[in-house]
Amino acid sequence: MDLSRRDALKVGGGVVAGAVGALGAVAGKGRLDEGTPLPFYGSAVSGIRPDRSAPGAASASVVWAGPATSRRVALTFDDGPHPEWTPRVLEALDRAGVPGTFFCTGRNVRDHGSIHRDSVGRHELANHTFEHPDLGRFPLDRCRDEIGRTSAALADAYGVTPTLFRPPYGHLGGATLLAAAEAGLTVVLWSAQPREELFREQPDGIVTDVAAAVRPGSIVLGHDTGSADRLPTIERLPRLIATLRDDGYTLVTVSELLHPRD
Repeated sequence: MDLSRRDALKVGGGVVAGAVGALGAVAGKGRLDEGTPLPFYGSAVSGIRPDRSAPGAASASVVWAGPATSRRVALTFDDGPHPEWTPRVLEALDRAGVPGTFFCTGRNVRDHGSIHRDSVGRHELANHTFEHPDLGRFPLDRCRDEIGRTSAALADAYGVTPTLFRPPYGHLGGATLLAAAEAGLTVVLWSAQPREELFREQPDGIVTDVAAAVRPGSIVLGHDTGSADRLPTIERLPRLIATLRDDGYTLVTVSELLHPRD
């Protein structure tokens, strides 16, 4: 049956209103349930470009850990560089002669970039967005902006283009995954992390707990800035490194873990 122009406009308006209502429903809820409608394209969860054009990448890569074929582990540090915490992490790593992978925020590279002036060639510097927003809530254009600005900041400050990306909070929506893939970045999550909240009264337990969670190929989450409850892990980083080594682990960067040369 043919629609009149007026009827067509009503239908079209209903589609737009439905999409707007869906976005409002998503924004108004702390979580989604099965009955929450989502727009077909353009939302944070969509891995399809809003204009439905072809993506700029044929595939994406997301890793939680490296190969379990050898006793190799990567230590990673999020959110820096920061003038109070990052130098302490770098000192612990350098004294032990082991590398770390630093997922840097662009704003901190802009404000404190000189902290990593000697890190290139010793440690790995990676992308952790510019402002550290929850990308799981944002559409493709915001995700692309956060990732692109950070890669540009790292290239400008250190002359290196990152190949790894970690989304803040580990939140990975479709738009985030698409933006990372189109930027040529591997998405790196983690498979072990400190649980400081369990050891407030006995912080030495942090080392034992992390070491027990580590397996060959583990990627360990840490932070080189943040709230004070994370400091006990930084203070015990030398002990954690020694414990992992005593367990027969070799500490490498994430890229070395994912692409071993030997």
